[in-house]
Amino acid sequence: MSSGLPAPSVTGLVTHWAPQPVAIVAAVALVAWYWRGVRALPAGSWPVSRVVTFAVGVALALWTTCGFPQAYHDSLFWIYTSQQLGLLLIIPALILGGGPLRLAVIRGGPTGRVQRVLDSGPIQALSFPLIGPALVPIASVVLFFGPVPGWAVAVPAFGWVLQLLVIATGGLVVLRLIGLQSTPSSMAVGLALAIGSFELVLDAVPGIVLRLHRTLSTTYFDHRLVHVWAQSPVHDQQLAGSILWSVSELVDLPFLLLVFRQWIRADARDAAAVDAVLEAERIVRRPPEQPSDQPERDVPWWLDDPAMKNRLKRQG
Repeated sequence: MSSGLPAPSVTGLVTHWAPQPVAIVAAVALVAWYWRGVRALPAGSWPVSRVVTFAVGVALALWTTCGFPQAYHDSLFWIYTSQQLGLLLIIPALILGGGPLRLAVIRGGPTGRVQRVLDSGPIQALSFPLIGPALVPIASVVLFFGPVPGWAVAVPAFGWVLQLLVIATGGLVVLRLIGLQSTPSSMAVGLALAIGSFELVLDAVPGIVLRLHRTLSTTYFDHRLVHVWAQSPVHDQQLAGSILWSVSELVDLPFLLLVFRQWIRADARDAAAVDAVLEAERIVRRPPEQPSDQPERDVPWWLDDPAMKNRLKRQG
């Protein structure tokens, strides 16, 4: 099937649009809800930086689903790939960085529906280091191999809904980084960092496969629009693989930095909790006649244990 769409160009980034009704309705509803929620809060209590981050995320989501990427997503596989990666890895982080879930928790209270969902078993399971990071390579296989890409361009309605599902999946990936879930221990965050480092290698696999494969790995090319300026299907797929490989690795690096920052904070928090317990134990052990300004000295437990005292005397 051929089309008169011109070859991609720099000016086309702002001049080519293909409105996607589902994304437009969802964006308008989300912005209206967010604006009402912010206005209901006391003046100055909601940081302007969150509003700006949220606005940038929604604007980028509209451009990705209704602008240049949408206009060419059914013509070039590498543009389709770039579009899905933006919806999965970049846009959810920006939108959630604007605090819509935090705003929903504030409005609903600690026993509200949103808080109950965040505390539910499935959502809490995503905080486990083995589950959350695994969503990215799984989503990559679904989105860039097999029949799903072909369905997305052959059935517009399916493609529209798929885009929202991809954003939601990306939101689940970054949910544990926005600080709404139960506070993890330093050991849990350290495990997440170790697994995230392994995921840095795992995420590269789908891109490498697309880049090096010399036969078509998806039905996308059975349904795409054909243009005289388009690359061959194999070259188009290999270019998409290069983009998938590069973007997945580049996005993983700031993710690991955020987890490392969480690890430092969790370790400091755990150390402070241990220090508080030890200090309370010192206060309880201090003899009544000992001045309060005299420092308590910790001694090994075996020096006060009667059985150990007798054993040490016999050995002496």
